[in-house]
Amino acid sequence: FTSMTLASGGSGGIITPVFYVGATSGVVFGHITGDHIALFAALGFVSVLAGTTNSPIASIIMAVELFGVHMANYAALSVVIAFLITGHRSVFGSQKLALNKADNITIKEGSDVEDTSISIDMRDIDKVKRLKNRLRYKQLRWQVKNAKQDEH
Repeated sequence: FTSMTLASGGSGGIITPVFYVGATSGVVFGHITGDHIALFAALGFVSVLAGTTNSPIASIIMAVELFGVHMANYAALSVVIAFLITGHRSVFGSQKLALNKADNITIKEGSDVEDTSISIDMRDIDKVKRLKNRLRYKQLRWQVKNAKQDEH
């Protein structure tokens, strides 16, 4: 309902759906792994919050406040990973940027999140190609190894 309300020009909350998506994703992951569903729900909750709002410290503090001190290490790790993966995007377009997370993302300090641009140079493309070739090689080795085991 939130997406329809916002798309039609109405006002509505953004954060509560973020909480729901994060916690639900954590529950699904917990069911897939068959382990600690409540833990993964809590980690999904704060990780998606950190990724969508670009606020890792607030997300870690929220995790400690809501789920207890024993969650601090797990929450910090998952929040930092989510924060680094998401780049400079945020649900708050007017959020001001202070630091650059990656070399290929160009920002001006104090600019809005909406004004960021991503530049890709040949070194980045070469890195992706090398990684792709390495993964393909490892997959082929794994297939050959499994084929030999199946023969015995």
